Amino acid sequence: MADRPRGRGRGRGPLRGRGGQSRDTNRQNEHRDVPWKLLLGFRRLQELKDKEPYEVTLTLSKRKHAFKEALSEATHENNIIALFLRCIAKASECETLRESMIEIFVILENSLFFKSSLPAYIFSAMTEASHDRQMNYKQPFRDILTIVRDFRLKMPQSIVSVMGLNAILDTTFNSLRNNSSEVVDDEMWESYLEYKEAQEESLKRMATKKTKTRQEVDNEEDPPDDFRELTIFPGKVDVEINAEPFIRRNKKTGGYENTDHYLDVQFRLLREDFIGPLRDGIKEYIEAVHATGKAKRLQELRIYTDVQIISPVCNNSGLCRRISFHCKGMDRVRWESSKRLIYGSLVCLSSDNFQTLLFATVADRDLKNIQKGLVDVKFETDNRTIANIPEDTVFVMAETTAYFEAYRHVLLGLQNVPNDGLPFEKYIVRCFTETALPAYLRRNPEATFDLRPLVDEDMILRAKRNITGNREDTREPIYNFSVRSEEAHRVKVNNLKTWPAHDLFHLDMSQFRAVQNALSREFAIIQGPPGTGKTYIGLKVVKALLHNRNLWNTNPDTGQEDNRPLLVVCYTNHALDQFLEGILRFFKGDILRLGSRSSSEVMKQLNISNMRMTMRKKRELPRIIHMERMSTKHTMKALQEEINKICERIEMARRELLHEDTLEAAMGKSFTRLVSGFEFRMYQYGYEMHKSKKQSAMLEWLGYGNILTDDPAVEEEQEVQNENNIENNQVNDGNHINNEENQDDLMDEFINVIDELDAEMNMRQLDIEDLENEEENDALVTEMQQALHDLDVRKPVIALNVSQLDADDKKSNVFEQWQMTKKQKKQMKKTLRKELSSNDRMTREEVSRNFDMWELRKQDRWRLYRFWVNAYCDSLKEKIRGKEDEFQLACAKYNEVLMQEDREIMRQSTVIGMTTTCAARYQSVLQQIRPRIVVVEEAAEVLEAHIVSTLSRGCEHVVLIGDHKQLKPSPTVYKLATKYNLELSLFERMICNNMAYDCLQFQHRMRPDISKMLRKIYPELKDDDVVKGYQDVKGISSNVFFIDHTNEETSEDDLKSHSNDHEADYIVALCRYLLLQGYEREQITVLTLYSGQLFALRKRMPKSLYEGVRVTVVDNFQGEENDIILLSLVRSNEDGKIGFLSIENRVCVALSRAKIGLYVIGNFTLMANKSKLWCSIADHARRNMFLGEALPLYCQNHQNENGLLATEPSDFKKAPEGGCMKPCEYRLPCGHTCARACHTYDRDHEEYECNKPCTKILCERNHRCSRRCNQECGKCHEWVDKVLPKCGHTEAVMCYIDPVKWKCTSKCFASLPCGHPCRNLCGEAHTEYCTMKVVKTWSCGHSEKISCYKKSAAICTKKCGQELECGHICKGTCGDCFQGRLHLSCREECNRPLVCEHPCQDRCSNCPPCIRQCENRCKHSYCGKKCGQLCVPCAELCEWQCRHHRCEKICSEPCERPRCNKPCKKLLECKHQCIGLCGEPCPNFCKICHADIVTEVFLGSEDEPDARYVQLEDCEHLFESSDLDRWMDMIDEGNNDTAIKLKECPRCKTAIRRNLRYGNIIKQALRDIESVKRRMLGDDVRKSQMEKSISRGVITLPLQEQRKIREYHSDLTKGPFDENTLSAIENQINIVSDVNGLKAKFEKDRGSVYYREMYDKGIEHLDNCYEFTLRKRRYFTVQETNDLNAELDRLQRLRIFLKYKERRREMETVLPRELSLDFITIEEYLTKGTFTNNRKMLVDKTLEALKKALPLSGLAITDKERKDIVSAIGLGKGHWFKCPNGHVYAIGDCGGANQHGICPECKSQIGGMGHLVTGNTTALEMTS
Repeated sequence: MADRPRGRGRGRGPLRGRGGQSRDTNRQNEHRDVPWKLLLGFRRLQELKDKEPYEVTLTLSKRKHAFKEALSEATHENNIIALFLRCIAKASECETLRESMIEIFVILENSLFFKSSLPAYIFSAMTEASHDRQMNYKQPFRDILTIVRDFRLKMPQSIVSVMGLNAILDTTFNSLRNNSSEVVDDEMWESYLEYKEAQEESLKRMATKKTKTRQEVDNEEDPPDDFRELTIFPGKVDVEINAEPFIRRNKKTGGYENTDHYLDVQFRLLREDFIGPLRDGIKEYIEAVHATGKAKRLQELRIYTDVQIISPVCNNSGLCRRISFHCKGMDRVRWESSKRLIYGSLVCLSSDNFQTLLFATVADRDLKNIQKGLVDVKFETDNRTIANIPEDTVFVMAETTAYFEAYRHVLLGLQNVPNDGLPFEKYIVRCFTETALPAYLRRNPEATFDLRPLVDEDMILRAKRNITGNREDTREPIYNFSVRSEEAHRVKVNNLKTWPAHDLFHLDMSQFRAVQNALSREFAIIQGPPGTGKTYIGLKVVKALLHNRNLWNTNPDTGQEDNRPLLVVCYTNHALDQFLEGILRFFKGDILRLGSRSSSEVMKQLNISNMRMTMRKKRELPRIIHMERMSTKHTMKALQEEINKICERIEMARRELLHEDTLEAAMGKSFTRLVSGFEFRMYQYGYEMHKSKKQSAMLEWLGYGNILTDDPAVEEEQEVQNENNIENNQVNDGNHINNEENQDDLMDEFINVIDELDAEMNMRQLDIEDLENEEENDALVTEMQQALHDLDVRKPVIALNVSQLDADDKKSNVFEQWQMTKKQKKQMKKTLRKELSSNDRMTREEVSRNFDMWELRKQDRWRLYRFWVNAYCDSLKEKIRGKEDEFQLACAKYNEVLMQEDREIMRQSTVIGMTTTCAARYQSVLQQIRPRIVVVEEAAEVLEAHIVSTLSRGCEHVVLIGDHKQLKPSPTVYKLATKYNLELSLFERMICNNMAYDCLQFQHRMRPDISKMLRKIYPELKDDDVVKGYQDVKGISSNVFFIDHTNEETSEDDLKSHSNDHEADYIVALCRYLLLQGYEREQITVLTLYSGQLFALRKRMPKSLYEGVRVTVVDNFQGEENDIILLSLVRSNEDGKIGFLSIENRVCVALSRAKIGLYVIGNFTLMANKSKLWCSIADHARRNMFLGEALPLYCQNHQNENGLLATEPSDFKKAPEGGCMKPCEYRLPCGHTCARACHTYDRDHEEYECNKPCTKILCERNHRCSRRCNQECGKCHEWVDKVLPKCGHTEAVMCYIDPVKWKCTSKCFASLPCGHPCRNLCGEAHTEYCTMKVVKTWSCGHSEKISCYKKSAAICTKKCGQELECGHICKGTCGDCFQGRLHLSCREECNRPLVCEHPCQDRCSNCPPCIRQCENRCKHSYCGKKCGQLCVPCAELCEWQCRHHRCEKICSEPCERPRCNKPCKKLLECKHQCIGLCGEPCPNFCKICHADIVTEVFLGSEDEPDARYVQLEDCEHLFESSDLDRWMDMIDEGNNDTAIKLKECPRCKTAIRRNLRYGNIIKQALRDIESVKRRMLGDDVRKSQMEKSISRGVITLPLQEQRKIREYHSDLTKGPFDENTLSAIENQINIVSDVNGLKAKFEKDRGSVYYREMYDKGIEHLDNCYEFTLRKRRYFTVQETNDLNAELDRLQRLRIFLKYKERRREMETVLPRELSLDFITIEEYLTKGTFTNNRKMLVDKTLEALKKALPLSGLAITDKERKDIVSAIGLGKGHWFKCPNGHVYAIGDCGGANQHGICPECKSQIGGMGHLVTGNTTALEMTS
């Protein structure tokens, strides 16, 4: 039962996130615990057996745990066994899910069902008495035969496991057959005998391997083995030097013995075509290596040296490996055009002179990477083999250009064709010449075709759309055909009498016959010479078939439509696009395109990738496919992200120079020694003591920095290195480097050409990738890059980007302080690459020695650096070990499910278009959907095996369209092509065997002058009338001409090609001449037969002149045409070689592409001497007067004049504008004469622009225009003197400008407010910022010259230099530190060891919690938090167990078992006894193999004979167990204050974190550390109270301060934080509140007449405190706290002092002498310098004395007396006033003045009527 369409929901669910598992993954995990009968019980199996094969396969694979559990039971009921057999047999029919099927077979092979239940079931058939019950075995027996046959094919190495079952089958079948049972009928018996014979043959071959020997090509002996059992990929025996594989010639005439004979010949020839070049090339290489004389150039393959495997790379095709390589002359290789290492090429790697081999294919060829010597390959060996290769291994790599993927799929397809299952076997194998009707017409003899659409050519056909349309729209289309077409309504195609006349169908007679036979023959062949309309006829046939789809798309058994699409196969993408676009013009239905990327926008919409997205959005794919795809995709992406992230870092480590921060873990204690040594040397050289984050100690240490370049330890070696570099540079060609620099820029200026590489890559790289994956991959790359960036934002990863060292981008230039030429950078890059790729590194023993790393020689520094990088990479690789196989399996499954998804889409399509390469990849799907009709365009260019593998068992009609006299198939091996007829296509072979075919006779392309030459190849070719009316080519006297010359060619070694500079120059000059005649660029095509000439032409054709002219090689222009063709033959040499030009097919294509003009340049004398065809063509040309050394040209404007003869490219310069050398003399509208030479274009001069001087008058002063005639005149720009009205100056002004708007340029003499003169011009605004230097003296006493405008805001820049509380010298300036009152925080690095043993990375003072990544881990997991945070205890069960003891507690609790001291019983890889202890990890060393390492005495007992060893997992150092036990158990009893820290390795001091043997010691140390961290972080309750206090306090502040405090709080509490952080925020709130309060009091008192300046200064200092307090900080240092307290104390006392000072002035009181002196002293203390405790004491003492001497009330009474008076009188605020002389009086009642009075003291007037008398004031001091 088919799946219903899924709902319209988004369908993404939890898969949108990356962190969680999909529902399908969770469901699979749940299936582990579900009984198998619930998942695969009787009812489930009943439903499953009726589903599609792919669905059965996916279900069994998805529920593999239940399937495995079911088959593990020893007994089953017979009906269950029969159902399992039916389901497994049904699953084996699925060809596209091979990985899943193999997984099912593996479970079956290892099950009790296979070994017990199934044999018993087979035996029971013989003992069954009832006939009806015995017949129940018939279908299961068929299924058993299907299963064992597929088992043998898919798992040939497991053939022995079915031998017992075969014996039982044999006994049972013979018994039932002898008893005349109907169970084993004739058909089943025949199938069994075939299986038995194949099984016996396989066993015989396994027992005795036959020696492979090369047979004579005509020898028809039986092959030595079954081609179906040969591996597709070559083995070592296939590429041995003396290997001679068995191959036989492809028969040109005559049939084969049988299908196996035919398939064997095709298979072995095709396999040898890609293996042969590799074998021969390896042989040549080995001979060249051992040759003593001059090594000859390798012909068959390319060799690469210094090949190393860098890292894994994950993509959708599976797990690949990125390799680095080098090849001779690598810098000179034009990678953008070279065929080296292109996608799909086969490579072979060997590290031992090709004694052992590793095969791979190129998986990704990124141009930027390959120019760096990097390429991604996919190995065909299992991942573990590759992963176990030592990373130092250096390979030699051999490459062939064979596209292995195409071979792989075609060869697999040939192997999968059964002996009786090849369609059209009687034609293809036995070469019958009489062709029958297609099978669908034979089943319906009375069927007739409706051919009216061929008559009404504008009629658009329509069909129900399953993919791109509305599924509910099932109405049959209604057509309105013309009356004229009715004659073609019902045509019985095999009866020629029923056909209307040919002209009714718009066909000539040959085309008409071709259409008739294509529709009436099941195996039709149509040959179409150039221009005869092959594609046109093919489209006519397809149109007829699509309109009559009901005849061939019907199931013969049910009579229902069965969705069997029509398949169109083409050799090239261009032909496929052309053909499908032709179908689109008359058919609106589901058309699907599969092939390489198309340049056609229309075709892109029909691509499989877009169709997938459409079907997914519509939810019309089966649910099980969707669910399985999402499940496998999620698994694959998760693994891909994890692996790629690490591999990026590994590759970076191999290619770039890493920063020491990146290598810190690998460096151990060396990190500190490196950095401290660097800082010490910086100090010696006069730099700042501490390095910045951007600086790299590693770079300086290796001698490539820009600070310590004079280090004597490296200086001498650097000089030697520089001398060597200079010598090397002198040897190298300097011009090459300069050329290389400009090469990319120059190439961008020239036109694009389509070379063989473009065509080859286009053929290979199929556009079948999942668009959904591409989007996610882009996001994944972005995420990975961000993840790498976020590894530690505080740490730079790379010290030097070597890859970008010679880049032009200034941002990438790390040597910004160095003046280096690009040449020097290239040399430095080369040197660094050599050092980074070297495998010479220090050993662990060398590193463990005590030495001064800064005193090492440069060579040893590099060796040590490489040791660190190796350790770093090993740690990264450890993280992905085991995940690579998981990814490979997930990727294979994903691609299988994707293929199954494509199968559904293809099955619902009406027309499928494929390239042959894509058809090879999808051949397993084609075998399932079984297209009934296959149309092959360009059939003569396709290898026979490619077409045969495309044909499925259900194919009933094949139409081959092509021309074997044009291009043929192109095998890799020339010998196989010619001697073994591998270049013979199926198309040509059928014609050679006299099969009926139709040849089109009328050509509709070439003018007769051109087509006459082709009659040498096609004698019966005729011209259609349309070609006889072409116009002559303009400017050339002949429409066809062959230019003869003898200029020699040059060879392009890397391209294995040729070029001819003379021909390139000539063709380009001729092309330009034709463009000048008025032809469009798109009307001209330049062809050549060689890629070398292609690039020679490109370098001569800039885009500005030739963009649009197509330049390509002949092979890429097959099937195309253009108005004018310019052909360069290239070959001209003394050796008499003409290469491709001797091949008749290529000559045919080259000469048949032009419509109206053909111009060929070449050495025709050489051609005629070496080729009969060229001799004939040259004779024809000579007789018809179009062969000569000079091309005759004529001027279209002066046709009566003598023309030009162009012998050399320079001759075209005699017609510089396309006409002749005469002047044009045409009078222009402006009155001037055309200045050009005679030109044929733009005769009316509508586009001509006159460039002579303009003569027009512009203004009233009679000034003439100074511009050119073709330019707009504009305004008058002559300069005249004018008086400026604003200032009265006279200046030169442009004529058109109003002097009012002119800015005067005279000097300004005005003075600025500061008194200095203005420095601007008269017409400009006055100087805003005066830059005159003035002397500024600060209150601190320092002075300095500064710019005038800075005078008010500048601060003192003198160094502070005071000693801080921490003992360090303050590094701030006098102004920064507010004259020493508020110091900047100490800038020294802390570097004190924290409790976690990491150095504190903060500044000097309190140490905040560590923010590095926590390094604590156990056997189960690692802590993902920051180091300063509390770790979560591991809750997994403890894994410390052995045969003698077992811990039952959880991992984080103390273990309850003792250490086991029994010896380990395991054997090492070297087969010696393990030297470790029971239950402990086995050491990597053997006491026999590594005796010197193991027995080295360190702790004392290492050399004891019975010693047992423990290897620390953190650093891998090895120790004798009892010694290490004592070390770990040892406590420093003499020191009661033992530091809380982890135990360290006795040898390297690495912290011991992971050894289970010492787990209790480690856990205790970690508990102690956690306890300390808990105390440091503070009590949570106390922190919560502080948080509440902060919340309450912050709202009391103004809004601006609230926002700032909240922002600080948010930032500082994101990571780990302690109480100090919250305390700092609390303090900020309190201090800001105090400052604001004190500032308010100052502002209230600043109304003083005499001391306002001092009050303002106090407010300014309060603002400084405010600014100082509100800085972002985690804590207040002691220095900061003391400074703030002192400053606030000072300012509070300053305010009080100012009151006394003011009071003293008011009272004019004379103070005692001592007090007067103290008064002067404290004023200085309160206004200048730092407010120390001593000063504070004197100030407080003096202020206390001033209370009595100068009462602030002004009443000459004490404060107590004032209070007593106020209390006694009983009047409060508003009742006390002062007379003009300051005498106090009171007003009762309401306090308002209502009468006048006289002051009793001074007799002045007081009181008032309604308001106070003038001079009276309120006496606030009485009530304050």
